[in-house]
Amino acid sequence: MATLRARIESSLSERLAPTLLLRERQPQTVTIGIAQLDALTGGLPRGGLSEITGPVSSGRTGIMIAALAAATQRQEACALVDASDSFDPRSAAAAGVDLEHLLWVRCSEREPLATPDFTRNARPQRKALRRLEQVLKVTDLLLQSGGFGLVVLDMGDIPAESTRRVPLTWWFRFRRAVEPTATVLLLVEREPCAKTCASLVVQLQRRSICVRNAAVEKSAEITGWRVVPNIEPAVPANNVVSHAALLRGMDFDAEVIRTWTRKLVQSARSTFTLTSKSAIR
Repeated sequence: MATLRARIESSLSERLAPTLLLRERQPQTVTIGIAQLDALTGGLPRGGLSEITGPVSSGRTGIMIAALAAATQRQEACALVDASDSFDPRSAAAAGVDLEHLLWVRCSEREPLATPDFTRNARPQRKALRRLEQVLKVTDLLLQSGGFGLVVLDMGDIPAESTRRVPLTWWFRFRRAVEPTATVLLLVEREPCAKTCASLVVQLQRRSICVRNAAVEKSAEITGWRVVPNIEPAVPANNVVSHAALLRGMDFDAEVIRTWTRKLVQSARSTFTLTSKSAIR
């Protein structure tokens, strides 16, 4: 009896060993494009779902563009599902994104011409839900097609009340689609919504704004502003991407809520500054 039990245990250990090693093995990661965040998180995991969350003007878009710039500079094909049609190609190109390697999917709020408008008096939340459904279906098609090094869902302008209503089955579906691939799936949103399906969750918060024009020093009484006088103007005369330069010098706090490496006993935090070429939203 003991011999039979030993044989069964030996057979089970041989079968389970590769699975256990696969679970313990850390995934391959790629740079976010910001050194402080790479040091904090270890990078974006391939074959995993990552979330960058935060309120308005917390640096979500700056990180998204930095990740796209890093991926396109590696000559990887990238896809951006723009839920609010707010992506600015000029800002992205100024930040180093190679637009030749980027597929930009613009999700419009307009109804098809052949469809009667029965929602003229509907609440904005209903329109947001309809737009979110479009975003999810497009993302599913992109992940199933394969071949992308980075797929980004920019849902930062969709109300959190709408993203909370996304069934968890969608996030499980996305996670299963990217697990056997080298694709990085990145969600940009106001608050985490993928729950346990996410391999990495980073929460952002604006810390301070560095004003580069001494003429606005009188406005420094606003909470969270710090003034650096006698430096260069806020917007150089030859800068065609003015909105990307206005917010340069903004400091942000990043907190890791979830990571694939280990279960966090205490959240890890770091502070970083977006460069003048990064668009901030």
